[in-house]
Amino acid sequence: MKGMLLFLFTLVLTGCAKTQVHLYGRYLQPEQINSVSEALKAAGYQVEVNNLNFPGDIQQSSLIYSLMLNDVSKLDTVLGVAAEQGWYVNNISAMVKGNHWYTKDSMGLFLLPDGVDPANPTAPENLSFLYQSVGCDKAPRLQLFSDNTFRIQPVAEVPFEADWHQGSWELKESVYLTLTPKADKTWSYYLQVERRTEQDQLGKADVIQLTPMRTYLMFGTCNFEYGVRS
Repeated sequence: MKGMLLFLFTLVLTGCAKTQVHLYGRYLQPEQINSVSEALKAAGYQVEVNNLNFPGDIQQSSLIYSLMLNDVSKLDTVLGVAAEQGWYVNNISAMVKGNHWYTKDSMGLFLLPDGVDPANPTAPENLSFLYQSVGCDKAPRLQLFSDNTFRIQPVAEVPFEADWHQGSWELKESVYLTLTPKADKTWSYYLQVERRTEQDQLGKADVIQLTPMRTYLMFGTCNFEYGVRS
């Protein structure tokens, strides 16, 4: 009897498990992420939002599904939810390798606004991250936003007013970043941009490093890095 009850309990848990939708939100505004996520949850899906890179072969809004998807009609449901939110997805294909979720009852929803090229490393969306300080005892942080504004979170003892901590940023010649503070638009911080791939026991990580080209009191001796696993 106990064995039968355990079997029935397992069936109930399996039947109640929700299909996961991995929403790739790198190129979306926070309100867009929230709107799509809530609509998918209302349709009965478990939503996992991430900020990962798009695979190199995805150049448009796409729905990639696992071969373990237990009901292919769910693809149409997700497409319908996306369309109701103003996203029209024409690229639909199965994933057979290259991602941790392809062995589960799940799918990946990649939404790409018009005019955004995920393969362009110089696009603002592909540089707009929160960079952590490295190589120093201090802990300033640098946030680049996709609207080409920035904010520095300096160490506490830096004697600068807030308008030196924020302003606009621009990428020049693909490798030089200028940060122009609100306090003085004739002056800028200069940093060099380097991209590399690192390998460790957990796998590969794509890293962007920003190195100040001069010594700035705001940064101390720090460089800045943002990394995401491939």
